[in-house]
Amino acid sequence: MAEGISVLTASRDSEVAMEINGSGVFTSLLTDALKGGAADLRGNITPGSLYAYVDEALGAWDQRPIFKSNVSSFASLRSIPPKIPFETMRKITEYFPSPNDEHQLNPSYEDTSESPNTTNVKVFKILQKFQSVGLVVPVGEEFMYYAAKNSKSCRLTAFGYQYWRLVNEKKL
Repeated sequence: MAEGISVLTASRDSEVAMEINGSGVFTSLLTDALKGGAADLRGNITPGSLYAYVDEALGAWDQRPIFKSNVSSFASLRSIPPKIPFETMRKITEYFPSPNDEHQLNPSYEDTSESPNTTNVKVFKILQKFQSVGLVVPVGEEFMYYAAKNSKSCRLTAFGYQYWRLVNEKKL
């Protein structure tokens, strides 16, 4: 395979590509992936992210997509607006001065508490966005709401550390 070539097929040559109501499952998934389902946090869609999206969705089906690539890095095929604006993402180092720090929460972070703090509520909404994309997890509670209500904390995930590093190195 020549350098710079990527191939993504619906199934192996010995398998049947599934259809629903006359439409290919693979084609439908690929379309959804290109519309944004396969975008990373920065909004980039690459051949690798297309395959990952389709492969995960086809896990329950009999067909297996095939992906072959001979590239040294993935080019972005398409860009969409990032899941979290960059200016918001850059606050990750403000809320977590070091990647091992925990951000201490308390009831004033939750806008439904008896005495919400406007600044803390704004920070909490951002931390919840970070959690929704896998950058942050609550410590000692299953949900961020309860972490705030019970004065627990939140911390970066391994994925969150990688974005913390990008922000810290001024690469984002």
